[in-house]
Amino acid sequence: MEQENGTSSSEDIHEKVEKRKAYIKVVFLKVGEIDTLKEFFVADVFVQIRWREPSLDKPATEGQRMKQVLTGALKSLTQNYIEISKTKSKKFQYENYWDPKIVFQNVLSESKHSEWKVMRHYDEGEAYIVQKHRLKATFSENLELALFPFDIQDLTLIISTELSEAEVELEEDLEEMSSVQIDSFAKEQEWTLHECVSFTPKVTTKAYTNPKFKNPTVVAGCFAGRRAGFFIWNVMLIMTLISSLSLATFAVDRGLPQNRLQLSFTLVLTGVAFKFVANQSIPKISYLTHLDRYILGSMIFLYLVCIWHGVVTLIEGAAAGAEADRDAFIVFASSFACLQVMFIISVVISGYQRYSNVKKIERKYQEKIGKRLALEKESTKKKTRVSSMDV
Repeated sequence: MEQENGTSSSEDIHEKVEKRKAYIKVVFLKVGEIDTLKEFFVADVFVQIRWREPSLDKPATEGQRMKQVLTGALKSLTQNYIEISKTKSKKFQYENYWDPKIVFQNVLSESKHSEWKVMRHYDEGEAYIVQKHRLKATFSENLELALFPFDIQDLTLIISTELSEAEVELEEDLEEMSSVQIDSFAKEQEWTLHECVSFTPKVTTKAYTNPKFKNPTVVAGCFAGRRAGFFIWNVMLIMTLISSLSLATFAVDRGLPQNRLQLSFTLVLTGVAFKFVANQSIPKISYLTHLDRYILGSMIFLYLVCIWHGVVTLIEGAAAGAEADRDAFIVFASSFACLQVMFIISVVISGYQRYSNVKKIERKYQEKIGKRLALEKESTKKKTRVSSMDV
């Protein structure tokens, strides 16, 4: 029988091992550089994984509860546990107990990684082993740049395990909410960091293992929206001015097509230079971004103006040529204005869909926090009422 990760096949594991749940909390303490070209971001992340350990349970007597109330140790639902001190935790042999074997899949490099464990007892005497990670690292991220530079990017941490889905289930911790520290965001001039964390469960497989052996995975992420001001003022506005200058070539006498074409070709070459500038801001992707569409549309407009200046020389008769040239100017000017309006509408529609999806996730996150706070207040009132009755 094939052996994988020190265990048998997933079917045998399911029969022999009881499936456990591990609850995950992620706090993005600091988000640093977000590199669009190389597709990575730097962050300081705190990750907490807790799971039940029934063998360490102890009954919570009424006297113990009274002592906790009188000493003020029980302040909220998330603070009603006893955490073993670090000096005692050294003596505690955590390796003798079950471990979810957590791994971080999208870490490119680590500058610091601290890991430690503590044990907690909740009100009912339930024991939890809590594994904590403090991770300063560079994380890879597949950026979706179709809306660039009006995009909102997912900054994700992929948390997986070496155990199979028959042994462990990874879930978001709803008792202790994940969060994002937006005050310490290092790139606030370039990005807007949204104050919410999303969790997406998935299943992964490893290339060197049996395809039937699947590992549960959780993708925890926050959202960063790009501030498009730099690209609007320094690329798109300049490209708009260059394209609009092509309309000024109609002021040159129709009998001097060489002058008209010379001016138009100069504008086309300027547009090409701006296209190269834009390409240095994004990776080599196989699809067009909003910025690519705008620059290519402007270059096509310049190309059509050049073609017209060559075609107008073939029209016989001064009056007919002048009338055709005037009509062409009106058509080009109207088309230029319509293209600008159409581009703005397309950016607004596509950007609104992405923005509304992020806002929907943010509302759900705020609802979870609201429910959590309500439960804490209710629990505090009950415990205050019980303590007053006992006194």
